[in-house]
Amino acid sequence: MKIAATIILLHGLIHLFGVITFWKIGLHEHYSTKVLGGAMDIGEKGVYVLGFVWLVATIAFTIAAYGMFTDQDWWQTGLFAAATYSLVLTVLAWKDAIFGTLINLSILVALLLT
Repeated sequence: MKIAATIILLHGLIHLFGVITFWKIGLHEHYSTKVLGGAMDIGEKGVYVLGFVWLVATIAFTIAAYGMFTDQDWWQTGLFAAATYSLVLTVLAWKDAIFGTLINLSILVALLLT
């Protein structure tokens, strides 16, 4: 369970790339105000909010990983919520987050099968 929790934590931390990009901290070559594969332009303020939304995903996965590490009763519910939330985000940033979509779907399938 500790290895799985570590993988979940790392997956959550990868969401920081969204924060770094959308807040223009780094990774400027990926910066864009367009989401949904370029179909919708949400503007500078929208992208800043989107960066915060990605930060929430990082926090959600961190909390879920903590629940797994400490064998809390709620960790599966927390992980399901985090993966579902993240799945929505990966659709918004489809071009850069397709691999994250596959990971989130794998997490959700694994949870549904347990």
